[in-house]
Amino acid sequence: MSRHVNSREAVVTVEPDQSTPSRTPSCPTDPETAFAELVSLHPEAVRCPYPTFALLREQAPVHWSDALGAFVVSRHDDIVEVLRDPGIFSSRLQSGASSVTGLAQRLVDDTRTSAPLRAQALRRLEINRDPALLNADPPLHIRQRKLVSQAFTPRRVAQLEPEVRQVAGELLGALKSRSSFDFVTSYAMPLPMTIIARMLGVPEERLDDFKRWSDAFTQGVGANDLSEGQVSDLFESVDEFYDYFTDQIERRRVAAQDDLLTDLVTARLPGDRPLTVHEMLQMLVVFLVGGNETTTNLLTAMTHRLLSDAELEQRVRQDESLIPAFAEEMLRLESPVQGLFRTATCDAEVAGVPIPGGSMVWLAYAAGNRDEALTSAPDELHLDTERPLRHLAFGRGVHTCLGAAIARLEARVGIEMLLRHYPALRLAADAGLRMHRSFVLHGIASLPVVVGNLTAAGNTSLG
Repeated sequence: MSRHVNSREAVVTVEPDQSTPSRTPSCPTDPETAFAELVSLHPEAVRCPYPTFALLREQAPVHWSDALGAFVVSRHDDIVEVLRDPGIFSSRLQSGASSVTGLAQRLVDDTRTSAPLRAQALRRLEINRDPALLNADPPLHIRQRKLVSQAFTPRRVAQLEPEVRQVAGELLGALKSRSSFDFVTSYAMPLPMTIIARMLGVPEERLDDFKRWSDAFTQGVGANDLSEGQVSDLFESVDEFYDYFTDQIERRRVAAQDDLLTDLVTARLPGDRPLTVHEMLQMLVVFLVGGNETTTNLLTAMTHRLLSDAELEQRVRQDESLIPAFAEEMLRLESPVQGLFRTATCDAEVAGVPIPGGSMVWLAYAAGNRDEALTSAPDELHLDTERPLRHLAFGRGVHTCLGAAIARLEARVGIEMLLRHYPALRLAADAGLRMHRSFVLHGIASLPVVVGNLTAAGNTSLG
């Protein structure tokens, strides 16, 4: 692993309105060339991958990509077909070769890997031998989901709303004296991170570590060019996560607390064994990343869109009941998870294209979300439909995201509280829009905003 990445972020120019996908005039017209740009993390392709996805849907809806080493499925109904057949299309390696587990396997297979790094990688593979939730297939997945589903019932989620409001109010209150701030680091990141940390019983003084651990698990996803030093640092943070929560699991066995971690430790089904420590650790990774990174990206995308569209902002400020529909549309248009992998367990076929057994398949959720089969204007924001347009941002079928209701709650309350606290907010002038360096996890890494009169920016304050 010789190539080196200086940053997890790519810097591109802010565009005032991203309602219509656009790329530079040199955007490739060949599907493989265009998709290879995305996989290689070309900044413009990462910022706006949607012309590439449209090209795939039109010319090669089930496309073998040499750049990815996988079949790319880009049409909505074809993606759903694959998701509904976990027996043929396994979830065992959902994040692909660039996940922490995928990196670990590559290092173990590479004879040039140093002994310390190999040891770190082997620990990850040992823990991953007990797959959980995201990486588990039925019937194991069904058993695990039943064991933890009580923590995510509508009643339990509804009970979280006062706490989400409290955390949002505290974060916004701490910003009142500032004339500008980074929306991501000051609000979009700490809001969901604090909520999931509290659910897991993580004390406030460990929140910085909690965020660092989350970053470690997502750093390699969709980024194939990490240096050996970066991977070693990543694994060190992962080991800290494992060590901390292994200790906390044992503490919960001795003294139960009112938190999600205790729910995992005490979860039982009649006649069935409890969850293993490795299963719990894997679940905690899912809760950590799913309860933090993706919601942060959703909140940021919603805010960027509002502050880029004066008419939309005015409309949402005047009618807060539109916020849930707005969240659904931003999940569709700027899906925080652009796609996940499946592995063919046998020879199969998708839309008439043969898929040899053992092949990796990348389900491009973000492409399916903008399929013309859903609406005649798939790239536009739709707030007036009787029902929200279908989207794949939370998956479909047995692997529908367990925490989807919490993400929706945080998005609704987070935007509602933001607009109430700030009747005048605008994007900082001439700020570069930094995107996460990943073709899988899509999001704005930094969003500088300015507090004050919005008239000069072309927006209208309703305060």
